[in-house]
Amino acid sequence: NMTLTILVQIHKNKIIIYPIKDNKQKPIFEGILTIGITNKGPRPSKFKIKKSGTDGYLQPKEAINLFRRSNRIMIAQGGDKEMEKQFKEFLKAYQLKSESVYVCRYCLLDNKFNFIDTNSIKYKQEFICEKCAKRELLHETDLNKLNSKSIDRLEQLLLKTKNLDRVIGLLDLEKLDPELTFYDKIPAKYIKDNIKVKDLNIPEEFKKLLKIKKLLPVQSLAVQNGLLYGKNQLVISATATGKTLIGELAGIKNILNKKGKMLFLVPLVALANQKYEQFKKYKSLNISTSIRVGMSRLKIKQFSDIKTDLNSDIIVGTYEGVDYLLRSGKRKELNKIGTVVIDEVHTLEDEERGHRLDGLIARLKYVAPSAQFIYLSATVGNPEWFAKELKAILIEYEERPVPIERHLIFAQSKSKIKLIEKLAQNEYNKVSSKGYRGQSIVFTNSRKNCYKIADSLNIKAAPYHAGLSYLERKKIENAFSKGKIAVVVTTAALGAGVDFPASQVIFESLAMGIQWLRVQEFHQMLGRAGRPDYHDVGKVVILADPDSTYGKESEDEIAFKLLNEEIEHIGVQYDESAQLEQTLANLAVVKEFKEIDNINKFLLCKSDIVYLLNKLKEFGFINKANKLTKFGKVVTTHFLNSEQAFLIKESVLKEKNPIDIVTNLEVFEAVYFQNVERISKYLNLNIPSKVFHGASLDLVFSGESISKLESKLQKQILNFAKEFFVCKCKDTPYCGCPQKNFAKKIISLRMQGLDTKEIIQQISDLYGVYAYNGDILEHLDQVVRYLDAIENIAKVFGKKEIAKEAKEFIKGIEGRNFPFRILVL
Repeated sequence: NMTLTILVQIHKNKIIIYPIKDNKQKPIFEGILTIGITNKGPRPSKFKIKKSGTDGYLQPKEAINLFRRSNRIMIAQGGDKEMEKQFKEFLKAYQLKSESVYVCRYCLLDNKFNFIDTNSIKYKQEFICEKCAKRELLHETDLNKLNSKSIDRLEQLLLKTKNLDRVIGLLDLEKLDPELTFYDKIPAKYIKDNIKVKDLNIPEEFKKLLKIKKLLPVQSLAVQNGLLYGKNQLVISATATGKTLIGELAGIKNILNKKGKMLFLVPLVALANQKYEQFKKYKSLNISTSIRVGMSRLKIKQFSDIKTDLNSDIIVGTYEGVDYLLRSGKRKELNKIGTVVIDEVHTLEDEERGHRLDGLIARLKYVAPSAQFIYLSATVGNPEWFAKELKAILIEYEERPVPIERHLIFAQSKSKIKLIEKLAQNEYNKVSSKGYRGQSIVFTNSRKNCYKIADSLNIKAAPYHAGLSYLERKKIENAFSKGKIAVVVTTAALGAGVDFPASQVIFESLAMGIQWLRVQEFHQMLGRAGRPDYHDVGKVVILADPDSTYGKESEDEIAFKLLNEEIEHIGVQYDESAQLEQTLANLAVVKEFKEIDNINKFLLCKSDIVYLLNKLKEFGFINKANKLTKFGKVVTTHFLNSEQAFLIKESVLKEKNPIDIVTNLEVFEAVYFQNVERISKYLNLNIPSKVFHGASLDLVFSGESISKLESKLQKQILNFAKEFFVCKCKDTPYCGCPQKNFAKKIISLRMQGLDTKEIIQQISDLYGVYAYNGDILEHLDQVVRYLDAIENIAKVFGKKEIAKEAKEFIKGIEGRNFPFRILVL
């Protein structure tokens, strides 16, 4: 009952025969038949077989017998036409029939057999079987070192497109196919019956100022759920869905109805600045706006036109800026609060800042019990839990007003800049139906890369990061909003920050510093793509490098994780030190101790209040009557944790120099080599750009390395080492002393009367290093705040000379006359 099929592949000078038993893929053997021309026509002249790695010859008549025994003779399409004609004449002479079939040529090369048809995989102008197509794909992807998930993705595309050339083209960055880079689409969705502005229960003059006819979907949902009737709400909706206006609708109505002012609180100074400018429009309603962000105490011109009056109707502030007013006993200056808007409320889950936001919300609920609280976020892991804990109505709108296309491209780091330029230029060439050009935000993982990428693009681009000054950031924001800049290159840290009206978001890196992005951060950042008033569609492009790794995971693995996983719910938990800080801050707000329980119940992170109070007494922050001591008041007003407080106290009691105390609290590490590429070239090593990076300290400052540098670089590196590596610690230069000494240098230059730009020029000329204007400004501001704490703690413990010294240092750094001793390192 055995079936025997013979597949024949015809070449110019030979015919290859594959006898196949019972339709199996693997032939019994491979035969090579040679046809000769006789007076009777074409006849077999030689018959050679290959089996189990050995060759042998059979009588030509054995080939004839083989064909006679077969159930089916198949001739593979695509062979030599003349030889095929001769072979068919031979078969006809023996009354044998044949048929033409399509088979996979790649299988035949591997001594296998597989049928193909027009549903098979197209590759290099022919069709091949699925197995061979996958094998060829694996060969290509192996060269690119893709992980299994990436290969799975490519195999899915292969089966979808039936075209191996197109899929392999994904790895050729010159031939990118948008249909194949496309990963998925987050569709746009509208509620049909959006509320009309004319029907809103708000004053007429407010309606006119809005200049819109209908609310967006999430705004309509908020109104339908009591927004304009004082209901507390947690609003979870994607970026650009109109969450800010929800806060404004409640806040402005409450102001106009004499229910009290609006606090609009955000996590970043850059975001506060933007909201401040945005809310100035309410001046036409006789509503004043001011800002509280912990303004710079240095004498600079850039903040001269900013209003900080607490009597304003709207106060835009950072969390810390407003919390300072509560901790320092200035709550009465806020007067009556009618509305509190907490933007980016998912910060509650942030390890570093979550405890302070939790405490701030509790304190605001205590001082303004009748205020309406509106919490805004694009991403929260467990909205129901947060709504319950915050005692707010959950307004959740999962869709976007503008659809987002998400694209995934596998690209090595060296190819990314060229790709970004191509993607950004294509986007900038497009004009939406609203009349706006496409603009791009590029997220990268370091400030150095912000400049590298922006400078390398042959298109108008600008770097944007927290190290820039207010005026520098403002200039870029304005140029981008007017369409004069095609690309802004920023760090992942600003992903949830300033609102740039971009149509495209490109992830040059999926890292933040040296850590992979979390799913929540990723969603915050991709949400920047597409604005309803500007664009028809948003586009998100991930450039994943399989060779880029942190720990055990590669960037292409992380890409799939970010694209597919849901946002993790962490909750609000923090350690004992943070609990002590919030309890102390709460005590600074309550009028009577018995009210501490009332304020404590507003905290999301529950704690043992009796234990914490005993600890605060033990530390000397509160007295037996549970009132703040003078020491405790300084600690909470200056946002000190217990460790910082005791470091200052002990140093003051030992009468240490205030600057020495400050540099034990606050060092300056944001220092970069000005000529890192040249240094790397001379040393034949890849040197990190950060001067105080462990590898930099190890590789650059050794005598052997310095000797390899050109004379100017050598002199600058030596100057740096001689001035800052002066300690006698066993583990120098890894002991932290160089950072402290450099921080003292920055302070010293400032007290000589130099502004931040002059300081940058000095360190550049002397040491071949640089720092960003905004970073130096922020550092000096923090130094002043610590000196403030030192001065006050010194007064508490009777160290008048230390207090006087700290005050004089403050004058010098702030920019006032400094008739004091020269600072010596």
